[in-house]
Amino acid sequence: MNRRHFLSAMAVSASPLAGAASAARIKSIALAPIEGRFHKFVTMNSYDKAPKGHTYPNTLVRIKTDQGVEGVGVMHYPTPDEAFKGALRGLLGVDPTALYEMENGRIARRAPAYAGLLARYRHLDGPLFDLIGKLAGKPAWKLLGDSVRDSVEVYDGTLYFSDVWFRDRGVRAVVEEAEEAHKKGYRGIKLKVGRGAQWMEREEGLLRDIELVRAVRRAVGPGMRVLVDANNAHRNDTERAWRFVAETAASNVYWYEELFPEDVRRYTELRERMAKAGIKSLIADGESVRDVAEFEPYLKPARLVDVLQMDIRGGGFLDNVKMARMAEAAGAVAIPHNWGSQVGGLMGLHLSKAIRAVPGAEDDRSTCDVYVAEGYQFRNGACSVSDKPGLALRVDEDVYNRKCKAGETVIA
Repeated sequence: MNRRHFLSAMAVSASPLAGAASAARIKSIALAPIEGRFHKFVTMNSYDKAPKGHTYPNTLVRIKTDQGVEGVGVMHYPTPDEAFKGALRGLLGVDPTALYEMENGRIARRAPAYAGLLARYRHLDGPLFDLIGKLAGKPAWKLLGDSVRDSVEVYDGTLYFSDVWFRDRGVRAVVEEAEEAHKKGYRGIKLKVGRGAQWMEREEGLLRDIELVRAVRRAVGPGMRVLVDANNAHRNDTERAWRFVAETAASNVYWYEELFPEDVRRYTELRERMAKAGIKSLIADGESVRDVAEFEPYLKPARLVDVLQMDIRGGGFLDNVKMARMAEAAGAVAIPHNWGSQVGGLMGLHLSKAIRAVPGAEDDRSTCDVYVAEGYQFRNGACSVSDKPGLALRVDEDVYNRKCKAGETVIA
């Protein structure tokens, strides 16, 4: 090999995304407020002060290159501040494929030059994986790994405190929602519990939670997974948390989520009491975790949590992959938290498609008319994952111009 060919080969092998073939540069980044819509009126959980309602706000992120290729995604829950807008200026003029490093044809980590920015704003993984996938002609999941499943099982996470809000219907209000999800084809549903934290008197709320779990199980039959999520309602009452577990165990609860805030001592005690009582339900937690290392005390020396749940947008793709690897090594699984974001739901699907330790995804059953998602189909409790490039997202320009353009911020 002569010197010119040697140097050329070295340049290709050192490229952060060798094979992605991108001569593109980021030309502009647009941020705009959007509104998503749930499939029904969603009530409240243990910490809410009011029902969620029919809709939720988010911020659309559009990253466009000088070639006209655009990556589409959304932010995490906060609205864009000046610090975020200023940080985005550091991406202008950059080749999107230089933002990450590659191993064996997959995105492995953030490139050192941009690691600080991308770690601080991990939700940018969404629009950037969409953009890089489009530039490379690959779906986002192929940027993470090979396909490990044909479709991804999803569970309905929208069963909140309808019994409290619609007092005239009581428990039947939630039972009817569970029945609707069952008829739609979902094989798993998650019930919000913890009514005694503020919406009912403590003992009354505990008894209602128990009654509701039992009623839903009777209504949907033995074949459906019933998950429960207390949103840390028992933070100051471990004994009531245990009573809830003990008195609903016969309903074959698949997992108990966020009974109280992450606490090694209390989770150790809960695990021991469940084992002594022969309760085999899983323990799930972690949506509030911001650093993957925080999971370590719950995985070793003993596994205290079976399902790790870092938020899919808050953690982005790469930190959720890291979480899944940690879970797998400890015999646990990872199913990222997702709420108030159809895009977050799609990210969860792509993660599960490529990562074996992520066996499912959380579905908030929401949509947004500003963008179009292509190539996804829900059937029999699972969703196919698009093979189109990136996240298979495109903006409906007519809707965008009508609803979002006036509030748009363009960084260019």
